[in-house]
Amino acid sequence: MQTKLNIKRLIDDLGGASAVATIAGVVRTAPYGWIARDYVSSVVLEKIKSQKPELDLDLYFEHEDDYDQNEARRST
Repeated sequence: MQTKLNIKRLIDDLGGASAVATIAGVVRTAPYGWIARDYVSSVVLEKIKSQKPELDLDLYFEHEDDYDQNEARRST
């Protein structure tokens, strides 16, 4: 079973797009692009982790089936 990083939940938990953009040193709109593309680079994840060392990134990896169900619940 494959896992997938729930980027939206990560961004929400870190205080939203503006807060994450500040942490990662990118423009405010960049996190929205990560969500839209369903991709965030390892460089960005390293920056987030270096600023928030207590953050457990493993909590944001979900089985693809769970991820699809979570997204379906949010869209209804």
